[in-house]
Amino acid sequence: MKSFDPDDESPDLEADSESGIQLGEDLVDIDVDRALALLDQITEHLPGGGESREGQRQMVAAVARAFSRHEHAVIEAGTGVGKSLAYLIPAAMSGHRVVIATATKNLQDQLASKDAPTVAAVAARTKVAVLKGKNNYLCRNRAQANAGGQLSFDDGTSVPKGVADQMRRVLRWADETATGDRDELSFEIDPRAWRGLSVTPQECLGRAQCPQGHNCFHELAKDRAAESNIVIVNTHLYAAHLASGSMLLPAHDYVVFDEAHEVLDIFASLLGTSLNAGRLRAFAQVAKPLVGPQFAESATDLSASADRLATILEIQYDTQELTGLGPDAQREVETASALVTRLIEAIRSVQTSGAEDEARKIRTLGPGVHLSNDLARVAHPAKGEILYLARRDKEVDLEINLVDVGPRLHDELWGDVTAVLTSATIPDSLPSQLGLDDVRIENFASPFDYAHNSLLYVPAGFPGRNESGAERAIIDELVTLITAAGGRTLALFTNRAVMNRVAEAVEERIETTVLVQGTLSRQRIIELFRDSAEASLFAVTSFWQGIDVPGHSLSLVTIDRLPFSVPNDPLLKARQERSSNPFFDVDLPRATMLLAQGVGRLIRNRSDRGVVAVLDTRLAEARYKSLLFKKLPAMRRTRDQGEVTDFLRALRADIPDVAREP
Repeated sequence: MKSFDPDDESPDLEADSESGIQLGEDLVDIDVDRALALLDQITEHLPGGGESREGQRQMVAAVARAFSRHEHAVIEAGTGVGKSLAYLIPAAMSGHRVVIATATKNLQDQLASKDAPTVAAVAARTKVAVLKGKNNYLCRNRAQANAGGQLSFDDGTSVPKGVADQMRRVLRWADETATGDRDELSFEIDPRAWRGLSVTPQECLGRAQCPQGHNCFHELAKDRAAESNIVIVNTHLYAAHLASGSMLLPAHDYVVFDEAHEVLDIFASLLGTSLNAGRLRAFAQVAKPLVGPQFAESATDLSASADRLATILEIQYDTQELTGLGPDAQREVETASALVTRLIEAIRSVQTSGAEDEARKIRTLGPGVHLSNDLARVAHPAKGEILYLARRDKEVDLEINLVDVGPRLHDELWGDVTAVLTSATIPDSLPSQLGLDDVRIENFASPFDYAHNSLLYVPAGFPGRNESGAERAIIDELVTLITAAGGRTLALFTNRAVMNRVAEAVEERIETTVLVQGTLSRQRIIELFRDSAEASLFAVTSFWQGIDVPGHSLSLVTIDRLPFSVPNDPLLKARQERSSNPFFDVDLPRATMLLAQGVGRLIRNRSDRGVVAVLDTRLAEARYKSLLFKKLPAMRRTRDQGEVTDFLRALRADIPDVAREP
């Protein structure tokens, strides 16, 4: 965690002594003119000289009004509006603690390292802190137990040499770091190494009981958050905070959800739970050395139950029975539940002989109780919850999600805090889905000149995805467009197998580099794409949003089809069943949001120019096309391939020599 103080860590800007930041004031009356003056002051000092953006000024006023009146607000602000400063300035001036929640780590890092300290420099008595989940911080107690001795895991297994070497590097780092934040490590750590030196909330001994409680990195991070009036977290932690009974974050009066289009699914998941056979095996392994010979058989039986459950879930998943537990799975869950209960009782009766043994007992007991509760929840899902199967990595998981989060948020959240939700694209249905009955909705358009700088292309006479020759048509179209663009393409797909086949075929027919998601880490492949002047990146899912490649490396975004959900998505099916018009209430809003996010990858600054090619004729011909266009920028539209290739070649000719690859 990092705390920013305008006296020692802020940019060299004039502090504003009149903003009146005082934590705990009952009344909020944000002076909009003063807020706009602070925005002007910040803008003047931006690198290269800033510019006034009308949408940003309007958003500052809207957020200030929402805070002052304690009114919830949903603000759709197009790319380039400058959302971060527009809500950070009123937050700093509110005199109350404001939590800023982001859906992605990239935005959280941008706020923490750049935008928030910039605002803190001009708004007096503003302190900013970043708070993360407990297992993001090194556990000093576990570090101390491993320092200078034989490294070991709680289940008694030996630590592989490579993992042990990384753990020793972390132990040396522990003497240097001020935060203990995993993200500050200079190397990519093996999850097993970090797992051995950190704790989950269930494993934590607690500040009062832990010998290192007074010096705990996470507790110190919480202290700094409690001393700050702007606290930056991710939306997952905020959802976990609500699930915990509001125990994880300091008390606060306001919350801003940036990237708000993600809030619905994050809360639906975090207010639920997830369980797989691996959790059962892990508990059996750490419990066995503790409980001794008398109960060792129960640990062995639990491992065997875990293996049987894994096999049963694989069979159920392969038969496409994705919702609910089958009879065999139900029986095995109940068997595992009884064994976990027996082991918990045995662990509680264990007499420990030292501090480390007691710590290991607590670290085992906490996850065991959590596992027991989750088994009970899986065995008997509550009303309003859906239990379904999902494949994660090597195993099939049991997932419980809330089908409708609105009632819970309405009852437990919106009455206690004033919320501002903002994103470049927000589905019209989001406020009602989140239980926001009384909310002000604002829309501020992007300042970018899409009509002049971009072209939206849907090919005429193109086959539908289910028609014969569709994949060949996509390949031919991409070869033509990428060749005209000279590479510089982000090709987005809704299906990984299709992406891999198309990428392989296209690569054989073009002269520029093709990068494919999954062949390298996300960070590395984005770096290669951004640094190359002629590469094309083929990607799915996560690359539809959050990737930011301004400049000459990207002049063409292609989308293979409209991103409607797959027919067998259990959570969406459950939501559809609750609607009288599921296509327009559930399917279309989600597809519209994802399409807008994908289209938004193209224009990232005022000078960007390019083409978005959607290879799905439904965007031009379907009766609901106007609803899709409602969330897209005002781009020029064409169905003429020749017009598109001429536009791309002209863009390529305008690229300065310094931006071309040697």
